[in-house]
Amino acid sequence: MADSAYPYDTSIVRELLKNKRKSRGIRSCFPCRHRKVRCDGQVPCSSCVKRNHPELCRVPTSSETGNEDHPPSVAADVPQGPSQNYNSTNLENDTSSVNPGDATATLISRLEAIEEQIALLKADLLATAAATTTMPASQPSPLSDSVARLPGMRFRPASKSPGRYVVEDATGATIYLGRHADAPLALGCRQTTMSAMTGDLSLQDALINQCMPRAYPFINLWGADATVSDVCQTLPEDSDVIRYWQAYQTKAYPFYPALAAIDEFAQALFAFLDQRMLAHEATTPSEEPSSSWMALLFAVLACGVQFSDDPIQERDLRSKVLICSSFQCLRTSNFFHQTNTDQIQAMALIGHCLRNNLDTNSAWILMGATIRLAQSIGLHEASPSLPEAEQFERSRLWWVLIWQDTFLSFTYDRPLGTIAMSCPIPYKHDTDGLSFQECVFAICHQIIEEARQKTTDGPQDPLESMRKSKRQLDGIRDAAALFLADKRRCVSLQDHLERLALGVHLGYVTCRIDRVYLDGHTGAPFPTAIVVDCVQRAMQAIESFLDLHRYSASVCRSWAFVHNAVSCAITLKSLNHVPVDERRKSDLLVQRLIAVLEKEEKDSEWCDDDTNVRYFGPYSRALKALREFCHSTG
Repeated sequence: MADSAYPYDTSIVRELLKNKRKSRGIRSCFPCRHRKVRCDGQVPCSSCVKRNHPELCRVPTSSETGNEDHPPSVAADVPQGPSQNYNSTNLENDTSSVNPGDATATLISRLEAIEEQIALLKADLLATAAATTTMPASQPSPLSDSVARLPGMRFRPASKSPGRYVVEDATGATIYLGRHADAPLALGCRQTTMSAMTGDLSLQDALINQCMPRAYPFINLWGADATVSDVCQTLPEDSDVIRYWQAYQTKAYPFYPALAAIDEFAQALFAFLDQRMLAHEATTPSEEPSSSWMALLFAVLACGVQFSDDPIQERDLRSKVLICSSFQCLRTSNFFHQTNTDQIQAMALIGHCLRNNLDTNSAWILMGATIRLAQSIGLHEASPSLPEAEQFERSRLWWVLIWQDTFLSFTYDRPLGTIAMSCPIPYKHDTDGLSFQECVFAICHQIIEEARQKTTDGPQDPLESMRKSKRQLDGIRDAAALFLADKRRCVSLQDHLERLALGVHLGYVTCRIDRVYLDGHTGAPFPTAIVVDCVQRAMQAIESFLDLHRYSASVCRSWAFVHNAVSCAITLKSLNHVPVDERRKSDLLVQRLIAVLEKEEKDSEWCDDDTNVRYFGPYSRALKALREFCHSTG
């Protein structure tokens, strides 16, 4: 070894030099010191402001860093609240006045105290989560059975509140859920301990909100004066662009067709790649591409990345960068004042990507703005003056927006973006039965029609309303193409995938309709037949999802499929008065679903530079929700 060349024991000299090292005061705030990043010494520093936790930015006072003879107590090192001064005494100062054994003992005692505080915090959070778990969906109301129900009247259950406020884990935002929304756990939400009136956050909420790594989906990465050419620097190589386009074309587009004219887009894409190659070889600068079309291209690529075979970390980070690129191009195009269909399609795809990244509340909000922009250029009404082909594309794009808005609003039990029906569903009349996409349009039409009737027609008999809705939904399957209703009619993998995807959507919606009725049922006898039907519809959705995953796991990265299956599983676990045989079958099915989610969660895990464990896609949240609900219900 090189150390043996010196005429003394280098280990002893190394320890001596370490003890004689000049002590340095702490100039960084605690968050920057903890994350090992540069701190400018201001309070709050620019790093804390950028990471949205300025209240945690504290630097040691002179008395805290200079007093080596009286180190702070263990209790003082444990944070008591977001606004308290975090005590981070320099460990080098401690070791210069005590021997290494005492320093180690001090560190161990501090770590034990911190671990104790973390354990207490974890216990409190688990207790809070258990307390907010939804009650069994079919639990009878405390109203007396002798209370008579007037014919034709619809009553709001007295035991149910109009809605509730929860905190979304993905963003830390306090959001509203309607009284018939899916379980908060399935939506990645927890009960907030913040007063909605005062905005006073508890210690638990503050710590969780500040420690959770998040990325704002619409951040400007280029500065105020960025051009489209600047944003284009984030475009992948041509081979990757083609790969992501193929992933989008085969795995995402068939199940959410946001491109109104996919063949025309494909032609424009390859023309753009050829032009980009020529621009690299040319000596004069080329013409800057259209910002609206570039926004659409970035959105398509972001979606394609999510369904690609890239490593998990690459999929996660690259898709988010491409989303930011797409939105920056929208800004450049002045999309609020110069709206066109390219921008509308881009926003629909951004919302789709946000859903897959578990930012579903932002997707719902963005879809509301997208619908308003679409209405501003008349997409919501059929125009007889337009050519038939162009009108078909515009109507189809409008219904794609309705598709996403309807399912998100249905999930959160919030008002729909529109209940106007002035644009009919764009059916292709030269086919044998409805296509998968037309079936989903029809499901959305039924949900909108029911919402409109509740708004305009007044009270309705809940039992008859529920039966009517289910008859119409069953009629959609009857009107569908034969391969969508009968497995034996499928002749290709795509036929099977679309059949199973429709089964997930139909099973989820009909299960939800049954559950809403059971939530409001207060009379006797208890409707066991409806409970059995609800169980069967939920099992249909889960079985369809499991088969869909078996045929194509990458297609199942779509949030809609995972969420619908998990929501149905939670419904199965929450129902009362379920016959024994049905309960046994449903429990086995839920266990199969959990096994699939566990495998996918493991495959979607990665660690960032700060050693935070991150997950890509919808599986981790779905598994967490299902596990916690199963644990709370025994």
